[in-house]
Amino acid sequence: AAHLYAEPALSFVANGRPALRQGGAAGPKGAAASQRVRRCRGAIVQGETSVDLSGGFWSLPVFVAGCGLLTWTQLRRRQMQRRTGCKAVLDIQSGEQQPWPRRGLLQGTGAAALSSMVAPAEAEEVVKTPEVLQGAQTSANDDSWVQYDLNTGETLYDIDFDQLDPNHGFVVGAHGLFYETKDGGKRWVSRSFANLGKGSDEISYRFQTVSVKGNDVWIVGKPPLLLHSKDSGKSWKKVAVSRKLPGEPKVIVALDGGKAEMATSSGAVYQTANDGKNWKSTVTETVDATLNRVSSNGVQGASYFTGSVKSIKRDTAGKYLAIAQRGNFYLTYTPGDTRWVPHNRISARRIQAMGFRDTSNGDKWEGVWMSLNGGLLTQTTQGGYNDLGSDTKELFKESEIRTGGIGIVDAAFRTATEGWAVGGSGVIYYTKDGGKNWSFDNSGNELPCNLYTVKFFDKGKVGYMLGSAGILLRKTFAA
Repeated sequence: AAHLYAEPALSFVANGRPALRQGGAAGPKGAAASQRVRRCRGAIVQGETSVDLSGGFWSLPVFVAGCGLLTWTQLRRRQMQRRTGCKAVLDIQSGEQQPWPRRGLLQGTGAAALSSMVAPAEAEEVVKTPEVLQGAQTSANDDSWVQYDLNTGETLYDIDFDQLDPNHGFVVGAHGLFYETKDGGKRWVSRSFANLGKGSDEISYRFQTVSVKGNDVWIVGKPPLLLHSKDSGKSWKKVAVSRKLPGEPKVIVALDGGKAEMATSSGAVYQTANDGKNWKSTVTETVDATLNRVSSNGVQGASYFTGSVKSIKRDTAGKYLAIAQRGNFYLTYTPGDTRWVPHNRISARRIQAMGFRDTSNGDKWEGVWMSLNGGLLTQTTQGGYNDLGSDTKELFKESEIRTGGIGIVDAAFRTATEGWAVGGSGVIYYTKDGGKNWSFDNSGNELPCNLYTVKFFDKGKVGYMLGSAGILLRKTFAA
């Protein structure tokens, strides 16, 4: 049984709405958003401190003394904008909430509902220019990716859409970043939990993974955090993580009817069939315990294992790929096995990232890809990559790609022949021959960020790229 317990539930509020842009770097609006400064109905807000400027500049000294951030010139400009009828969204939390101490994460249950702090019309409204709107509608015939300004400077880590409803999806990121869309990613609404990590024991959570299927939505965060919704994200419960849990929750996948599967940084894999009330382990030992038995069987670098993995990926069939924290070997887990299988890296270069060659359009395609330090990209189309004692140097073949030494962080295949890869400095590459040759795509030339994630949904018809500085890129495909 896993060391997981039901936890007090959470309420969250609708915060605002983002603007949509075509390509390019984040502008001054994004910089202001990173400071969390917004105005609405004549009020200027910094964090949770606000002041009404309707009384004129006599109210300004009180505000300046309270936040000490905006200059008199900036305040005057913002007041003039209010007078000319500019509209924005007020980012505000709900009323007084009781803080959740750390020791309170281990017991208790509860439920909470969604409370909206802005009018429904404002929460659904998105600022679009005619040019950008046209670009978004015709992007199926456009070679470039469309950039969506989420009005934040935080890093985005994961995105997922409901397989049963391709229009419903979520984006999560640093500092509790949480966005929702109900129109297939054209418009995003900012959400935040009103009673998560506040008070004297304030915690800034990083939402790392999100998974949605039907009414079930799961979020994994760090410090160890596990959130679950049974009504498509309207209300949430916190499933507490015990200190006895091997490792920290790393990735979770929503299955059917309250079922989910979670893997930890130590290689523990758990399944639940009742919305997280009870969990069952599918492996008999952690990665550390496995390496203690097989380190003498030719797995180089096993003796340097730090006890955790730096990344874990799961395919639709339930297979897992994991990379040791130092990048000196990788591990695989196949459903039905009782433990992980370690494998040697293919060269002296350390492994930077790995992933399955699953196709988003459903075409069956065996194999995995592997990126190495220095911008190298390799792949194998054979199934022996997860066999014990397999010769990885013979299995993996180097792809033709010119990265200039910039590392590849993630890759995904839309079809059996078309794939996309992203990396540092906003680099984007694509392949049309199944990964043998990769070409540079200039959509990210002016992006002031690193790109960390690329995913495809709706049978390969829509693709997304996520990165630092709040960068979200979207592209639609004809088929």
